[in-house]
Amino acid sequence: MPFCADTFNVSGGKKYSMKSRLAIHGGKPVIQAPRPHFRWPPSVPGLTAALAEYVEAGGPLSIPGRDGIYAKLEDRLAALHDRRYALLTSSGTMALYSAFFAIGLEPGDEVISTVYSFHATATPLLHLGALIHFCDVEPDTGNIDAGELASLVTPRTRAVVTNHMWGHPVDVEAVAAICRRNRIAWVEDCSHAHFAQYRGRTVGKFGDVSVLSLQGNKLLTGGEGGVLLTDSREIYERATLLGHSLKRSEECVEDLRWREIRRTGYGLKFRMHPLAAVMVDHLLEHHCFSWIQSRAKTLQRFSDGLAATGKVLPMARRPYVTSMGAHYGFKPRLDFQAFGVSRETLVKALQAEGLEVEIPGSPPFHRLPIFDPERFRIGGFQKKDHRGRSFPGAEAYTASTLSLPTFTFPEDLPMVDAYVEAFHKVFHHIEELK
Repeated sequence: MPFCADTFNVSGGKKYSMKSRLAIHGGKPVIQAPRPHFRWPPSVPGLTAALAEYVEAGGPLSIPGRDGIYAKLEDRLAALHDRRYALLTSSGTMALYSAFFAIGLEPGDEVISTVYSFHATATPLLHLGALIHFCDVEPDTGNIDAGELASLVTPRTRAVVTNHMWGHPVDVEAVAAICRRNRIAWVEDCSHAHFAQYRGRTVGKFGDVSVLSLQGNKLLTGGEGGVLLTDSREIYERATLLGHSLKRSEECVEDLRWREIRRTGYGLKFRMHPLAAVMVDHLLEHHCFSWIQSRAKTLQRFSDGLAATGKVLPMARRPYVTSMGAHYGFKPRLDFQAFGVSRETLVKALQAEGLEVEIPGSPPFHRLPIFDPERFRIGGFQKKDHRGRSFPGAEAYTASTLSLPTFTFPEDLPMVDAYVEAFHKVFHHIEELK
């Protein structure tokens, strides 16, 4: 919806004058629809029937082996990511724990982690006794800075873990080259980026081992769940032994080094619930890829509309990004210093206009207490001391972003336009907020 210098329209045909007062100063809000304006997952046609059909047909509610819906979904996910092996888990966090365990990390091994992601990208390393060395991120994408990554590798470095933040792939070629050159493993966290593409290839293919979260807020979801992907038989078997004992480990573990523990494995249980697997399989079959296309169009319109204010920066997108896939979150960036209003003040003004807008809640890892070696220890394991280090890329990125709804469907477009108009209104009156 085009912006007019004197008046602007919002959904429903209402017209607001640019002379109207800001809602935070007693004026009428642009959006009066009750919140929330966006919920995920949406109501899914056919899902209830698919779950009921599975149960009524006698589908097992516990699967100790690689049978039935497990085999079907693992084969589907492996094929979609061009991988030899897929292993379903109870969560993305457990998929990450399995990945770190499966590459053979031992206490004292150094792992380089992005300093910005959801904390579970790195917290499993604490339980394995790894020394975590944080790497700064690009200030416009939030992804690991490959230039700094290369400078952080030491003879003790065993692995690197990255995340494709909010759906934007990392610089795959640069990260892969660093890992190959130094003979270190790459754990590729794709939890934000289901089916995003780097130069036409789906993420999840590039790391030595890759993981996806299938938690309830993700586009592809089982409510809770995760998946580990790899081409390495050894990684697959070690991950199986860790969390999938008895029939599954007896069936799938062939390496004679582990024959004495093929039945018991390492004693943990990380299996996905079969009904979660049914849900994921149904979404893959009927909805996932159309949702991805719809979300891409909707968020591009949102981004373009916000960029037209002249205050919100265009959505960052490197030339190598073919698709942002599930595009897990919509986090536009602003240069708050340029217009002299704090982020907190702007958020309050936008909220008064009826928007669901927040300051993102995930700080860089070096500011999280769980990574402070003097305050918290897990089982006495070692931690890298990051006090005194600076991470300007992460600080710049996290200081510049807002969190807005990840609008996805055509029926969301009127609300998208209303949000854009609210931004125009607030920016028109920006001097009143100083």
